[in-house]
Amino acid sequence: MRSDRTKVHRAAHKQVFDREAARRILERAIIAHVAIDIDGQPYCLPVACAPFGNELLLHGSNASRLFKTLAEGAPACVTITLVDALVLARSAFESSMHYQSLMALGNARAVEGDEKIRALEALTDHLFPERRSELRESTDQEIRATAVVAFPLNEISIKVSQGQPDDLESDLDSRVWAGIVPISSIYETPIPADNLEPGTPVPTYISRWQKNRL
Repeated sequence: MRSDRTKVHRAAHKQVFDREAARRILERAIIAHVAIDIDGQPYCLPVACAPFGNELLLHGSNASRLFKTLAEGAPACVTITLVDALVLARSAFESSMHYQSLMALGNARAVEGDEKIRALEALTDHLFPERRSELRESTDQEIRATAVVAFPLNEISIKVSQGQPDDLESDLDSRVWAGIVPISSIYETPIPADNLEPGTPVPTYISRWQKNRL
């Protein structure tokens, strides 16, 4: 988990060496940003993700240059950030955020065969809990058109920022309001498709999604 490459230098006190912290971030994350270098040009792209044992699944198109490069084993950096609040201090400089972030370094591996089917099921279950049992099975063509890679999580850096505004003592007499403004991502009221059969009920599992926070 620890390495010279993942040592936090800026605000090192926020670095966390805790597998449980990593698990909590991965369970909430549905998007990861993946950075690679292609012919000397850096690219960073958002992709759907899901935990998969001790790895992170990344999902995209077989036609994607990003996924072709990842499948070839090119070095990459994957990051996930969850923003939980804005921290309003009495100065712009001391204002900040509550966040949880995870950065992983390594080389992805292509997921194929029966493992690819299990990986796609894991992705569906992570992104759309309880829904897979009522969906039709993916066709061979759909599976071939989909790329799935597994990214290692054995060289990671976790950083967590929390706590009260860290105002300068000289600012404490200011009449400016200071505090924390929580940010929450939620599932809102479902909007039916235009071509949905009239009377089709909203699945009950969506109400369970709405009780959970992204």
